[in-house]
This record gives sequence, C-alpha cells and structure tokens, in this order.
Amino acid sequence: TTTTTTTKKNGTMVDNKYEEGEQLSTVDLAMENENSGKEIEPKSTENHLSDSSGYCTCCNFMNFDGVAMAKGYNMNGIARGALVMSNVFLSTAFIYYASKEAGCLDENDESIEDCNNKVHGFAPAALVTNIAVISGLLSAFLMPLIGAIVDYTRYRRITGIGTSILIILIQATQIVLFESTWYYMLILQAIAGFLYQVLVLVCYAYLPDMARAVGQTTMTKHTSTFVMTQFSSQLSFLLLIIAISIAISSKDYMTARISQAVNVCWVGFAFFRGWRQLPEMPATHQLPEGRSIILQGFFQIYNTTKDINKNYANSLRWFLLSIVFAEATVNAFTSVSVVFLADHIGMNGTQVGIFYAIVLFSSLPGSYFSLKVSSRLNPNHCMKLSLAMLFVVSYVGALTLQRDSFVTAYIWGIFVGFCLGWFYPAENLFFSMCLPKGHEAEIAGFFVYSTQILGWLPPLLFSVLVDNNISQKFGLMAVAAFFIPAIGFLFLTPSWPEVLAEVREERSTKELQVPSESSNEEDV
Repeated sequence: TTTTTTTKKNGTMVDNKYEEGEQLSTVDLAMENENSGKEIEPKSTENHLSDSSGYCTCCNFMNFDGVAMAKGYNMNGIARGALVMSNVFLSTAFIYYASKEAGCLDENDESIEDCNNKVHGFAPAALVTNIAVISGLLSAFLMPLIGAIVDYTRYRRITGIGTSILIILIQATQIVLFESTWYYMLILQAIAGFLYQVLVLVCYAYLPDMARAVGQTTMTKHTSTFVMTQFSSQLSFLLLIIAISIAISSKDYMTARISQAVNVCWVGFAFFRGWRQLPEMPATHQLPEGRSIILQGFFQIYNTTKDINKNYANSLRWFLLSIVFAEATVNAFTSVSVVFLADHIGMNGTQVGIFYAIVLFSSLPGSYFSLKVSSRLNPNHCMKLSLAMLFVVSYVGALTLQRDSFVTAYIWGIFVGFCLGWFYPAENLFFSMCLPKGHEAEIAGFFVYSTQILGWLPPLLFSVLVDNNISQKFGLMAVAAFFIPAIGFLFLTPSWPEVLAEVREERSTKELQVPSESSNEEDV
C-alpha cells in the first residue's frame, strides 16, 4: 500500500507517494507543511514522530498528540530537573566534610567563625565553588566539539545515551559519600556538571526537527508543557527530599546520600523512557574535506559571530553580548548561593532545600509579572529592569543577611525567585522576536554556547576572594557585579522598533551565511 499526499510545487499540484512503513523525514514533513499550509502528521506507525502508547487519559496533556520525539524530550526534562536539585543537598554535604577536614567545625559539628584553615590548598567554601569553575571551563572549551559531533555525525542519540549513563553512574557512586571519599566525589561532581551541559546540548538538538514536524502552533503548546514538567520535577524532588530529611532528622551528609539514591532511581527511569522514544538522527552537515571535526565547531562559532556582527549589529549582537554576562551570573548563583547560605548564614542541607523551594514557588508570579511588563513596555526594557532588580536584590541580601538569620534568608529567597521568574521569560521573548527566520537552529545553538562562555568566571572570582579570607558577602557582591555589563550592552541597542525593523529587513533582503556547505540545514 502507498500513502499519497498532494502538495503544490512551482504552481503545479504534485502527488507524493510513500510506501507503507516508510518513514517521512522531518525535512519531508516541513516541505509539505510549508507548501500545503497544513500540518501533516506522519502516516507510518513506525515513524519515530508518532507513538500512542504509554499514556493514560488523565495524562493526555503529556501525550503530545502522539509525537514520540516530544515525549522523549519531555522525559529527559524530568531527569534534568531532578539532577539540578540534587546538587543543592550534595553541595551542603561537601561543605560539611571540607570544613571538618580543615578543622573548622567544633565538637557539635557547628561552624567556627573566622576559621581560615585550608583543605587541599583551598578554603572549604572556595573548594566547593571550584566545582562550577572546572565545569564551566570544560564547557567553554569542549562544547564546540560536542556540537560538531551532533551536527556532522549520526551519533547524536548515542552521545545522549552515553552521557546519561555516565551521569547515572556518577550519581550512584556518590551515594557512598563519606569522610574518606568526599574529595573524590567532589572531583566527580565537577565532571558531572560538564556532562549535564552536554546532555542539554544534545536534547536541544532535537527541537528544530520537532518544530518543523509539528508546526509552530503545536510546538508552542509543547514547549509550555516541557517547561511546566521540568519545573514540576524540580519542585517534587526537592519537597520529597526535604520531607524525608525532616522525618528522620538527618544530618547534611545523610540527606545527600538519600538524595543521590532517590535521584538515581528518578533519573534512571526518566532517561530510560526518554531515550527509548528519541530517535536516531542523520548528520545535518557533511564535514568539509580536509577539515577536522575537532576544530570544525570552533570554525562554525567564528563564522557565525562574523555574520551576526555584520547583519544584526543592532539586535542580536548586543543581546548575545548581554547574555554572555547575564547567564554567567545567573548560572553561578546556584553554586555560590548554596555556599553562602550554608557557610555564611549557617543553614543545614534541609534549610537550604527549603530556601530553593521558596525560590521555585516565587518564580511563578515573577513569570506572570514579566509578561505584563513586556506587554506594557517592550522585551528590551523588561529584560533591563529584571537584571537591575537581580543586581539590587543580590546586593541587599549580601549586605543584610547575617549568621543564623534564617527567616530573613527565606524572605530574600522570595525576591530572588520573583526576579529569576521575571528574567527568563523576558530573555526568551527578546530572543524569539529578533531571531532571523530560516536560521533559527544555528542561532539558537550559538545562543546556548553564549550562555557557557563565561560561566566559569563569576564562581572563580568568588573562590579567589573567599580563599584570601575576604568575607563571602563581598564575594556574592562581586558575582552580582557581572549584571552591570549585561545591562550596559542592552542600553546600546537602538529603539525596539529599530530592532524589529532590522530583523524584518534582513529576513527579506539578506541571507545569513551559514558556515557549512548545506545552508538549508540546521546547525546545533
């Protein structure tokens, strides 16, 4: 049997026949969607984009209209959400063991104030934030290579599966976190941070294919579900570990072990379900003759940078430069704030977990507020205001929070969460409105890399200051200072109508040069 679809090509109606069981590629689907004006679903039951198994009626909102690729991506989001939250409890345990080995705890395991002892050559707090430094440096130097592997080979799925397995193995190994093993677990955590970024990159690579297959309207709905599901996973995991630790009155190190054990089961199940439904994908580009795949990713970044600077000097250029500093600061906040709360304020692992639960809850009204501000002003002004508020809130917390001021810290968490919830929708809206049509994938990949370039610098600055016996409140203020250049670059953009006009003009008159032989394909 054959399936026939009719599309219009060059003014002529053409019948396209497909043998039963033959898979329609995402490129075929995109061409038919574009030519017919309708969203065409794959006809084959074997197609990786369609799958109706595994979901009950009550979970229909997560059925994604039977699109298996969307289900797989969503399950990976559940795993990533739990992974992020497990770091909170693990970091507090690292601080405990590092402080104990340095002799900075009394007989009641309480922190000794103004303890300047070192462990493995660093202050205990600096040793923990060095995890983020190492992960950030690995990401900055190796992400182009990973992107090239995903773009120029057919090993996208196997890269994701291998990365997921390594993450699970590290999480499982860290269950045996003891006084004699904590330093080795700390090293593993630095590697796990880099592997997490690899996983994010590989998963994001599926989004362009998914969007072309299902259409813009459906993809918008799916994206909202992705965000909601990952947020729910983060919050559920966090509340579960908090409840267990309160119920058994566990110490920080025991809470970390419980967190890792639960996390292995959580992410193991989610990864298993996710990668079963995410398909093998062909290479989107052919490696130029004589070019090494090791360097190809860096050539892509260089050429894309030149093209953006030339064709989108008033819109994308200033936005991406702002993102380099803004995302580096926001991403560093997790590692730095855990150290600040545990070591400077004196919170235990459960209390730090409660703080982050408050942050997550408070981000919801922040997101709603962001949409209101963007509609009244514009995404540029909204993003500037959100970054300015993050700067102010960070400084207020650094200057006012004192030892054992737990209630004040929780109130601070409300404002931190509100501002983060304000920032991310404004960032996404700005980016989506100045994204060149037809080049969404390569620019989106460049955007992801921009968030990683300086991710190592803010935690490094914090570590250097703390290691030189400077108060952690000044370290937090130094990290927050990176918001200033982020705001400054946004002020260099012209008026919002001019930003939109530049994008519209380029869409109609210019072609962004893609650093590849196949300019109509997507780059990661």
